[in-house]
Amino acid sequence: MQTSTRSIARAIFTVMVAAGLGLFAGADALAQGFYYKELRKDDRIYVFNIAAEAERFEKSGELGRALTRPGAGPNGETVVGDSERALQLFFFKYGISEPVPEPPQPTQRIEWRDGKTRVTTDNAYLEMSNRVQVRYTHELPDETVQLAGTAAKGDSRGSFRIRRAKFKLEGWFWKPNNLSYEVQMNWPAATGSNVGAFLEDANIGWDPAGKGKFRVLLGQFKAPFGHQELTSSGSQSFVDRSIVSNEYARGRDTGVAVQGVLFSNKLEYRAGVFNGNGLTRTANDNDTFQYNARLMWQPNGSQPLVQRAWVSGPLYSEGDFESTTTPIYAFGLNLERNDFHRTTTGNDTKATVFGLDGVFKFKGFYGATEYYWRERTPETGSPYDADGFFVQASQMLNKFRTWEAALRYAQRDVNDTIANDDVSEIRGGISYYYRRHSLKFQADFGQVETQLGPGKGSRKDNELRMQAQFIF
Repeated sequence: MQTSTRSIARAIFTVMVAAGLGLFAGADALAQGFYYKELRKDDRIYVFNIAAEAERFEKSGELGRALTRPGAGPNGETVVGDSERALQLFFFKYGISEPVPEPPQPTQRIEWRDGKTRVTTDNAYLEMSNRVQVRYTHELPDETVQLAGTAAKGDSRGSFRIRRAKFKLEGWFWKPNNLSYEVQMNWPAATGSNVGAFLEDANIGWDPAGKGKFRVLLGQFKAPFGHQELTSSGSQSFVDRSIVSNEYARGRDTGVAVQGVLFSNKLEYRAGVFNGNGLTRTANDNDTFQYNARLMWQPNGSQPLVQRAWVSGPLYSEGDFESTTTPIYAFGLNLERNDFHRTTTGNDTKATVFGLDGVFKFKGFYGATEYYWRERTPETGSPYDADGFFVQASQMLNKFRTWEAALRYAQRDVNDTIANDDVSEIRGGISYYYRRHSLKFQADFGQVETQLGPGKGSRKDNELRMQAQFIF
């Protein structure tokens, strides 16, 4: 009985405290809501419910928002209020029966959708998300190769790892899509040689019209080069990108770029200037820059392109979840120039790379291809070419588009002046999409063959990968 009495007493005390806090908060709100000031000027009565507006008017004679009621004063004066509440207080003070609608309530909405928490207000929008990839890799090396921690050459080795664990904030503020921002961190990257690499994205975009026609992007982000690289690592049909994409597309860097959409959503353009030495560096490492440009042509204009800086859309997402009666397809043209002369990285080459890519989706089928022509010029020595390409395709296996099978082949030439030095990849995979890319389970098996030079044969390394990804 004593325990029950104490429980009831604690409950009553809790309710009383909560009620007191509520009354306190309510009183504070009333005190703020009933601020009132009245000024007369030029046969007009100006009334204020916002102290800052009254102060500004007294100093400059200017009003921000103004609601005017001609002839509504006690002697027929025009009444000007800074808000609906100010007019309500004025008419109450003078006992005037004049209907005034309630002031509009500010927008404040919080929702969770597609793995992201979304916060919407009148002058800001925020998307907040976490992405985790838990991976198991089983390496089956060539018979001539001994992996660290194994007993003999050719012995296999299995490993678990957190491949990616990213936290991301993205959205806009002040005006819809006028000023956009993106901040993303990848925690496992902090264990590498460049500790600062855990900061992947940190940029702000300015779109004067807010319509995606022209935007300036400043900070750290992905250089506009390579379709698969610009497709998030969380939106792949395989456990990870191809060896060709990883070789030719350098990814994130720090600089400035312009981007936008032309010709009724059919042409996307992106171009930028970057330090050229990778992400999160304190300075450029030589006296030249990296230059990138990309054009993507979508003939039917069916999909949104870079309408918002942080939104990728179906054309930058692998697997076909979206197409119905109309195919989704586009073609890309890429250019990069970067000069590593006089750097301390050990890579003294100057490189020019041209790239073509294409993507196609229709009724569960997804296809993509990329081809790169790269010319390298060493600081001392003759130029050489190092080209590469990949093709991949996938097919949804059921009408709900939850199961997908995929195939990929990739090949690149290390140096065209040296025979038998190609590196190739062949891989097959299967994916189960519980909530599309937000919650999925993937597995793939592949072989990377490295040619060792004239008369030396090749090394063949096999690999089984399994990965679970969840975005929340």
